[in-house]
Amino acid sequence: MYHLTFLLGIVFVWASCELVVIKRQKDRIYTGHVLFEVLLPMWSICAQYCSRVKVCKSINFISWNKTCQINYAEPGICSCELLESVGNSFVMASTFPEKLAGQCNGNDCNLNQSCIPNEMDYYCVPLPINVSENFKTPNEEPQNVALGKTCGQSSTYLNEHAEHVVDGLANTHHHTQREQSPYWWVDLGNFYNIMRIEVINRHTSGYRLHDLDIAVGTRLDDMSIFAHYVGPGKNHEHLVFQCSRYTAGRYVNLTITKGPEILHVAEVMVIACPVC
Repeated sequence: MYHLTFLLGIVFVWASCELVVIKRQKDRIYTGHVLFEVLLPMWSICAQYCSRVKVCKSINFISWNKTCQINYAEPGICSCELLESVGNSFVMASTFPEKLAGQCNGNDCNLNQSCIPNEMDYYCVPLPINVSENFKTPNEEPQNVALGKTCGQSSTYLNEHAEHVVDGLANTHHHTQREQSPYWWVDLGNFYNIMRIEVINRHTSGYRLHDLDIAVGTRLDDMSIFAHYVGPGKNHEHLVFQCSRYTAGRYVNLTITKGPEILHVAEVMVIACPVC
C-alpha cells in the first residue's frame, strides 16, 4: 500500500508581490496523459507554468533531468494511473491557488498558446504541439459497466429475455416464469470496484419486486450479499443500493428469496470503476 505524501511549495508571484502555496504529492506521477514536456528548474515553477496553459490539468516533475510534464487530465475517482515514482512530484491544477498565474490569471490565450507575463501585462506564445479547439478532457468517472454485457436468468417467459435488463432502455424488461426463487445475473466481463447498483422496476406489476437479494462475487457460485430490498416495489421505481465501501466483483445476481414469484425489472445499472 502506497501512502500519499503532500508537501507545500511556495512560489513568489512577482506581479502581485505575494507568496502562494502549492500542494504537491511527493514520489508520485500520473501516467498516460502527458501532452508535452518542457525543461524547468523546479517543480513549483512547472506548476506555475501549468497555471498559464489552459489545456494543462496537472503536472509531473521529473527531478533528475528537470523535466516538466504537462498532463491534459488529472486523476478521477476511477484513475489507476497515479503511480509511485521516487524523487518525482505530481500536482493537480484544480488545487492551484488563483493567484499562482499572476497577471496571466483569466488570460485570453487559446488552447494552443501559453501565457507569458510581461511586466503588468502578458502576451501569448505557441505551445510546442498543436491542440484541437475541440479537445475534451477524458472522462474517468464511474460508469455503468453492466450495459450490453452477457447475462442470464433462471427461466424466460415468452420473448422477454435477460438482455433487456442491460439494453439501456427503461421501457423494456425481462420476465421469468413464476418459480420459487427466480433470479437474473450479469457478467461484467472484468473485475470492478462496484460503488452502487441501481434497479429500475417494470412499468406495471411493480409489486412483484420484493424480498430481493442483490449479490456480488468473483463467480456465480461465490457471491456475497451487496444489498437486500424488502419491498414491495412500485411501478417504474428507480432503486439505488450503495455500500459504505466499494465491493470488488465480476458478477452481479438478483434473486427473489420468497416465492413463488416472478422477477421482471426494466434495467439494472452497475456503477463501478476498474480494479487497479
